Order: sequence, then C-alpha cells, then structure tokens
Amino acid sequence: MPPPRIEKIITALDVGSWKVCALIAGQTADGQLHVLGTGQRESRGVQRGYVADMEQTEHIVREAIEQAERIAGLNIDDVWVSFSAGGLLSDVAPIESELGGHRIEQEDIDDLLAAGRAGIDPEGRMILHAQPALYTLDGLTGVKNPIGLHADRLGVDIHIIMADGAPVRNLEAAVRQAHLDVNAVVASPIAAGLACLSDEERDLGVALVELGAAVTTVSLYAGGMLVEMASLPFGASDITDDIASAFGIRRSQAQRLQSFYGSASASPRDNNEIIELEPGAPAGSDSPRITRAQLVTVIRQRLDA
Repeated sequence: MPPPRIEKIITALDVGSWKVCALIAGQTADGQLHVLGTGQRESRGVQRGYVADMEQTEHIVREAIEQAERIAGLNIDDVWVSFSAGGLLSDVAPIESELGGHRIEQEDIDDLLAAGRAGIDPEGRMILHAQPALYTLDGLTGVKNPIGLHADRLGVDIHIIMADGAPVRNLEAAVRQAHLDVNAVVASPIAAGLACLSDEERDLGVALVELGAAVTTVSLYAGGMLVEMASLPFGASDITDDIASAFGIRRSQAQRLQSFYGSASASPRDNNEIIELEPGAPAGSDSPRITRAQLVTVIRQRLDA
C-alpha cells in the first residue's frame, strides 16, 4: 500500500516543567492525521509552566524539535505551542441580541459573537481563546446549533480563557529564539480536550483532569463545549517530592516507587504488600521496606490537600 499523500504539515510543541515534547503530523486530504516524527527532552529552564531561564528553554526546545525533524525527515518552520502555567483563568461573557422572530442564519451568529468578543474586558490579561459555550433562544438554554431556527432573542455565553501576558510572551520568545514561528499559543485544557475526549463524552458532560509535573488543570465539558476551567499550581512532581521526603530517599527512587506502586485508591491488600526501598538488595539484608499502604497514604495526603 502506498503511503498516504500528505497535504499539510502540523507541528505541536508542549513545553512543560518536566519534559519538552514535539510532534510532527501530516494531514491528508480527508483530514486524517499521521504522526511523522516525535521528540522529547528533559525540561530545563521552566518552573510551574513559566519560563525561568530563556537560554536553557530555547536550547531544549531546539533539541526536541531537531529530534522530531530527524525522525520525520523534514525541516519545520512553525509550531503550535501549548501553554499550561498556573496563571490560566476562565470566565464567561454573556451576550444577547434581538432578532424579531426571523430565521437564524450564520451571519446572525457571526454578528453576535463579534459583539460579544468586542465587549470582553480581559482586565490586563491576554485572551488565548474566546469560544461560544451555550446558545440561548428566547430564554431556552443549552442550544448547540441554532442555525435554521426562529427566535425573537438569540444569546450566547462566550467562554474565555485568559493568561497573564508576560509568561505567554516569554514562552513565545523562547520558541522564536529556536528559529521557529509561533502559529498560536493554545491553552493545554483545549488541546487535551480535543485529543482525549470523544464527541459523545463532550456532549454528555465530563470533567477532564490533566495532571502535569507541576501544574494540574481541570476542565468541564457539557453540550459538546468547554464551559469551565481551573488551573492549579501543583502536579506529579510534588507527589514525588513528598514520597522522597517521607521515606528519606532520592527523587529518582521516589519517582520509581510512584510509577510502579503508586495509587490514589486504597485497598485492604496494601497493608500486606511490602516494597523494597532499595531494589536488588541481598536477601536477609536490612534493606529498608515500607508497605504499599504507607505509599498510598502519602500520595492521598497530597491529592486531598
């Protein structure tokens, strides 16, 4: 079978606190995406999603992109960049217009959205996304697609995702110093929702939790749309540090325990499962041990905080 004909190249870049990932995909004429190359490097210069060292961040971005380029056999000029720092904020701006009972056309929706976006006051922040959440027809809420319906009043709640401007500009600058153009900065809850959720899940309603190394985002979907979002400045690396501190071990050991034995759900069997803190120690030695219940307790204390 011949390889699919690629019509468009799309490159995504995720600059996280723990790792930097790049993905090059090719889009065919029917809209299908095919992964052509990936790159991943340990993150340096980024703390809690914020660029703290421009030179180190630029260097790691360049390495991740170059690895993806070698695998794909392509040279990349532009990227879509994910932003997940703890400064993300969510708000809803309602707007309504009079229609006089006529049939709703796309032009009516475009005018309504334009008026709503023009009235948004970001209070000094940068608007990353302004998307329609739920439409309202004569007071009836939850309308997904009002085109073709008749109404006296058409309203919409515009869901806004904002961020402090300086961190976003710093991220863009670090990427551009790696000789890459930035198509747009995308809030990570938007990207995660599109990547992980089916149309049915977004329509029925779901809470999507994205647990990163240093930032956790929670986004709520209903009626097929993102309707609420929150960003919390803690993540998996905080759990790793808690484990290292609780049992007096190195971070690398704590990361291994978390990956192989960690859980957020307790089980009666956890009290009987013994974990060697120093794997490979001779039998009968005084190698320190803990129960899985102790490990789960440390993890749950952080998640319940």
